[in-house]
Amino acid sequence: MKIIPSIRLYILLAMLITGISTILILSALSLHYFIAGMDASLRVSMYAQGQQQNVADGKPYQFESFTVASRWQDLPEKVRQIMLEPPTELNVLNKVIVGGNLISPPDAGYFTMKVEYGNEIRFVSTVFERSKIGAFKRNGPPYFLIILLTAILGIIAFTVVLILVMRRVTLPIERLKNWAKGLNTQQLEQPMPDFHYSELNTLAVIIKTSLSTVQDSLAREQQFLSYASHELRTPIAVIRTNTELLQKLIAKGAGAEKQAQVVERIERAGLTMTDLTETLLWLTRREDKSLPVIEVCLDQLIRQLVSDLAYLATGKDIDISIETDDSVQQLPGTLCRIIMTNLIRNALQHTMKGSVSIVQNGYTVSIINQCESYANSSEDLGFGLGLELTTRLIKQYDWQYQNIETNRGRKVSIDFSVG
Repeated sequence: MKIIPSIRLYILLAMLITGISTILILSALSLHYFIAGMDASLRVSMYAQGQQQNVADGKPYQFESFTVASRWQDLPEKVRQIMLEPPTELNVLNKVIVGGNLISPPDAGYFTMKVEYGNEIRFVSTVFERSKIGAFKRNGPPYFLIILLTAILGIIAFTVVLILVMRRVTLPIERLKNWAKGLNTQQLEQPMPDFHYSELNTLAVIIKTSLSTVQDSLAREQQFLSYASHELRTPIAVIRTNTELLQKLIAKGAGAEKQAQVVERIERAGLTMTDLTETLLWLTRREDKSLPVIEVCLDQLIRQLVSDLAYLATGKDIDISIETDDSVQQLPGTLCRIIMTNLIRNALQHTMKGSVSIVQNGYTVSIINQCESYANSSEDLGFGLGLELTTRLIKQYDWQYQNIETNRGRKVSIDFSVG
């Protein structure tokens, strides 16, 4: 099983190893300098004793525990037995420690040093024995034990402080994790809790903003897809029904004229689905990218679309009127066609009895439908998915758009010159 790394455990171990290593190194350094300081102090004392004038062969000089002699054999016999060989280098402390450890002091210490007095060579020795009063004795624990205990206490204190700091830092992070994990639609609308640290609060704002954006997008897409699925059912049903009818006509050997009518209905349903799919794909691809601008004659475009969508008025009592001019505009052609197709289709599709007027003057187009009766009981009087698509497309291009409810219909106006 793969072990997943933990940032908290990684930081804790790294800080513990670093802190404990630092404390141990400093403790060892303190111990080293403690011993070196004692040696340096003793070396200075022995050098000073070696500068005594009343020293001769066979007549060593003694002062307390120090012995100064001109010959090695004049030093105390016990020192010569322990040290075995006389020192060879000048002013170098030679020592032998007997017994003892970091907790208890040594039983004895033997020290010798070779010094120079004028042109004479002298040997200085001293012996510290634990059994003698004043030698290696002091009130309180040994210095080595104090250094060791200080290091242990330092490690414990560092570990406790580190754990407390990690706990204080990781608790807000844990709260942030649990908060982000439990975010839902209701909690996104509630005030964000305080996570104590500015960095965590900033991260929480980013998480909430991102999730809110995703939630809003998801809600819009779900609503949009519900419109699309509803509107697509009609042309799909037309295609399936007429396909079955066409198969029956072929089986019965019906005339070409009847078959052509069925094929025409299938083709019109296919065109409707094509326009709708093109609109959906365009909204997906758009993302604020500019379309190439071409010369568009709105007069020709409107009349062509009315002709293509004339099947929507078949069997209905609709009076269609068109007022246009022959001006040419610089516009994104594909987008204009999608918008005008949706507006005209919705006006024709949802008017059962009444009139549809299309007025174009330069860059401005108005579509007005007046319904004595309309095709379904929709509350918006005939502007379903087409209105939704048109609104979103127009917003992306910042064109001026109006959708006004009239007594028995709607008036939709769009100005392509603004944007």
